[in-house]
Amino acid sequence: MNKLDISTINIEQLTSDHAKKIVDFLALELQKYDQAYYSDNNPLVTDAQYDVLKNLNNKIVAKFPHLALVNDHSKKVGFTPSAQFSKVVHLKPMLSLANGFCVEDISNFITKIQNFLKIDHCPKIVCEYKIDGLSFNARYEYGVLTLASTRGDGQIGENITENLKTIQSFPQTLPITDKVFEVRGEIYITNNDFRVLNIQQQKLGKALFSNPRNAAAGSIRQLDPAITAQRPLKYFVYALGEVTNHHFASTQFELLQKLSQLKFSVNTDYILSDNLHSMIEFYNNVATERNNLAFEIDGVVYKVNDFALQERLGATSTSPRFAIAYKFPALIGRTKITNITLQVGKTGAVTPVAWLIPINIAGVTISRATLHNKQEIESKDIRIGDYVFLHRAGDVIPKINGVDLSARDTQSSERFIFPTTCPSCNQNLVVNEGETVARCGNSLACQAQIYERICHFVSKDALNIDGLGKQRIQFLLDNKYIVNIVDIFLLEENNKFLYSNKLEDIAGWGIKSVNKLFQNINQAKNVILDKFIYALAIKHVGKYSAKLLAKEFKTAKNFINQSLKLANNATEIYEKLRNIEGVGVKTADQLKQFFMVSANVNLITKLVNILTIQDWQYHGDNLLLSNQTIVFTGTFATVSRSEIKVQAEKLGAKVGTQVSNNTDLLVVGNKAGNKLQKAQQLGIKIINEEEWIKMVNEL
Repeated sequence: MNKLDISTINIEQLTSDHAKKIVDFLALELQKYDQAYYSDNNPLVTDAQYDVLKNLNNKIVAKFPHLALVNDHSKKVGFTPSAQFSKVVHLKPMLSLANGFCVEDISNFITKIQNFLKIDHCPKIVCEYKIDGLSFNARYEYGVLTLASTRGDGQIGENITENLKTIQSFPQTLPITDKVFEVRGEIYITNNDFRVLNIQQQKLGKALFSNPRNAAAGSIRQLDPAITAQRPLKYFVYALGEVTNHHFASTQFELLQKLSQLKFSVNTDYILSDNLHSMIEFYNNVATERNNLAFEIDGVVYKVNDFALQERLGATSTSPRFAIAYKFPALIGRTKITNITLQVGKTGAVTPVAWLIPINIAGVTISRATLHNKQEIESKDIRIGDYVFLHRAGDVIPKINGVDLSARDTQSSERFIFPTTCPSCNQNLVVNEGETVARCGNSLACQAQIYERICHFVSKDALNIDGLGKQRIQFLLDNKYIVNIVDIFLLEENNKFLYSNKLEDIAGWGIKSVNKLFQNINQAKNVILDKFIYALAIKHVGKYSAKLLAKEFKTAKNFINQSLKLANNATEIYEKLRNIEGVGVKTADQLKQFFMVSANVNLITKLVNILTIQDWQYHGDNLLLSNQTIVFTGTFATVSRSEIKVQAEKLGAKVGTQVSNNTDLLVVGNKAGNKLQKAQQLGIKIINEEEWIKMVNEL
């Protein structure tokens, strides 16, 4: 039942356990392919492959919201910036777009907007190309270009100011006097320039770029701007970031025209629509002409035209509600399985991986694919030596659709026998009730799990220790230089006084490399609270839920003290956590279990004595309803439930799902039900819809 053959998955029929199994798998794969795509500029799969898998993840999470706590890729944007570039904080987050893959998805997009805004017509929609390049933000102060950055993870990007200035057509001054004026767009390389660039790379004996997007990303992220200046980079702008003049434009259509007047490069192939038919017609026309364009696109983008409506619609943690990308369809490839191996994850999941004769699908070389579990292999009768069909489906993992049985050599094909013990520590594998994934329960002693947890700890979304890649981590573990994550911070001292074989004397390391690694480790000792919590690899605590926990606990000391109380059955803390939307029962349970293990507590105690963990800081904490928990119940006449929730969050409030002693305010609509009765019993302040609207307007 737990197949990741997308064509056979019926989300409506999934059980919670079945859904969790799929989402667990997606978490590992999405993280791996995000690293390759955003940070290394060397994608292992195509955008379409990524999109199909991420879309599957999001649909499952939509049906089972608690699974967002297992895999927060439904809330993930981009990738953490490299430590090689200085960091730039986006005061207005650079969010990614939600994706659509069929007409029904676009129709649902319009319906959701209508329901959110409580309107019965399609608002005007601007239809644009989705340029396949690298997103950037450029900041002007009083008309002078002062800063440029990549999107990064949406909150923090990389400083590419000097590199952007090398693009000859990019304005370095504007005829405006606004204190702050930020534009956003896409940096790209044309198809013809890409071919010429690769010819030059080949003549110089350098590695070829796999596609124009990677060539553009690699060029703009050069440490030496002189190299960037030699690359044929171009750009389009299409949006604003932070601005002090909020009346620059009132619609997306007007914005594109005004940006063009300021001499920015703007793609002029956009239209204004007010119905689904013309929106789809635009997509079909673009798809037909796609191969004749000078540059790569991977779909079209639909945006609500009116900025006032955009403001009302707001955004989720990852994407605006007022826009969607309609992506082009996937492709199919065929190649041979040369071997099947096993991979042990940081939580003990044992996953079979198929190794393939490398195949290039749409500019991306694919050399392996996950086989999910034993049942997947058996149900599809996948064997070593088989030719299999790969589905190009999103920007994550390639998916094996099935076996080409007509090409099977029965003499040489080999059945894969799934082991009964862990390939790392020989502990017996177990399949928990309701799951199909085999797990190793030896979490504290299994070297494969220790390795994966250390990789997670130093990863870019956690402590971001550059220079400590997987091969080096494996070497350090194999040669007893480290045993756990604490030992990372003792490497420099131990290398000076304890190790007989100094790291700098080992082939492949060297004094310069080792000193740089030590420098990066010391820099990582200063970490913000949410990244510290995420780095601990607590089950069900992803990036998003780590932020929610950090916002709740505020300081590392309070996080640890409250979690220890939780481990000792502090009911009040448990109830408070389970009532936070985005945290809930499963995260509260896993946090409790994690702190019940003395080895985990000892590890954290050592870490807090080594690290400087910054308190939670968020600009929303200074808003008028900061730290207040508000619960909504019933139906509302003038605003939708979604919009009223967004109003509360914009004012800094936490939106709860249940009424408890921790609730500060209950807002009631028609047919309020049990929550109203409980609030009355607890003496919680209660207001109606009219009072809420009045309060919001006054605030």
